Amino acid sequence: MSAAIFRAMLLGLLRDRGALMMSFVLPALFFVVMAEIFTATTGDSLRLKVAIVDEIASDTSGRLVRSLSGADSIELVPLDASGPTARADLRDLVRSGNADIGLLLRADAEPLDAVNGFGPEPIVIISDPARAVAVPMLAGRLREAYFSGLPDVAMGNVVEELENQFLTLSEEQREEVDLGLEEMRIEADEGRQVGWSFEDLLSYEDAVGSGGTLNLVAYSAGAVAFMFLLFASVHGAVSLLEEQESGVLDRVLAGPGGIAVLVNGKFLYLVLQGMIQVAVIFVVAWLAYGLALPSHLPEWLLVTFIACCTAAALAMLLATACTTRRQAQTIANTAILVLSAIGGSMVPRIFMPEALQQLGWLTPNTWALEAYSGIFWREDALIDIAAPVGALLGTALLAWMAANWIAQVRVYGPQGQAAAAHVPTGNADSGR
Repeated sequence: MSAAIFRAMLLGLLRDRGALMMSFVLPALFFVVMAEIFTATTGDSLRLKVAIVDEIASDTSGRLVRSLSGADSIELVPLDASGPTARADLRDLVRSGNADIGLLLRADAEPLDAVNGFGPEPIVIISDPARAVAVPMLAGRLREAYFSGLPDVAMGNVVEELENQFLTLSEEQREEVDLGLEEMRIEADEGRQVGWSFEDLLSYEDAVGSGGTLNLVAYSAGAVAFMFLLFASVHGAVSLLEEQESGVLDRVLAGPGGIAVLVNGKFLYLVLQGMIQVAVIFVVAWLAYGLALPSHLPEWLLVTFIACCTAAALAMLLATACTTRRQAQTIANTAILVLSAIGGSMVPRIFMPEALQQLGWLTPNTWALEAYSGIFWREDALIDIAAPVGALLGTALLAWMAANWIAQVRVYGPQGQAAAAHVPTGNADSGR
């Protein structure tokens, strides 16, 4: 008896080609995506987008910037700014997410070759707490660039500190030291490695001020909300297939509205369910972590409504396109995981290789996260988040129309009502 049950289930899986493929192909695809992400976080393929303002504009600062830009893991972000607005533009670039981190070489600070520590630090790292991992990464790259690109400065600081603290050099010894430092500079220019701590040269700044710590809360709320919104929407949409298998669909089709009533009714329910679900997550973020939800309520309502419409429409499209409940659930579960991984719901996109970061712009997860980020991080006006909101709205409309069209074709055939003679009509003549 057990063998018969086993054989029946195996045949059911083998005959359902869609479920069979999705059971073994999509999980492998998900593995490839996650492997790409996590190998990037431990290898050399993770690149930091760094915006730099060099107020010093000296030979020393130029050599430091050139040495830093030569690192494989650093990508310089162009910044067309100078004068008194340069610092503000640098912070805006970090706040907007167009740069992972900012680097300011201050002119009103200690020189890069000073070690007395009496003035402000000349190197300022400007970061967003949502991308805090970029800070130690850039600090490490700066240290490498400093010692490889400025060995004469580094060693000169050591000599100056020794002279200040322990001994006094004669003029002849000082000349020998200068000659040696010049040789080190020449070797560095030729690409040879010469080899001090420079932590006293560094200071750190939060690009978003006192509200920066809430960025992580806002990011997590948006990421988790949209991912589980997709899961919940699919769970409700596949009930359409259950009703088809149980015969309830035939009774609905006997009514005056036809299949459109069922598809659109489920769509509206999923939108309302999603609004409540997302609201619960953001209310918890507001009450427990201080997220500024009340002051951004109109913008949040608009973005959340469109995001819920997108999730509901995609779920209904999946349910109408699949032929079995097993197929729909298998495709949905794995596809949502893949979209969430690429779109930033599971892992911040800063950890991803450049190719995956660009691919993320094709996912609704990234659009939703960009919209919520604009509201709560950057406090953008609605016009500033028009692109991600428009992408969500366009996807919702296309998916909703496609779901209705597929449902009509599958029930009535490509010719419409005239091809639906096999569908029960429920009138008196049909029973004769």
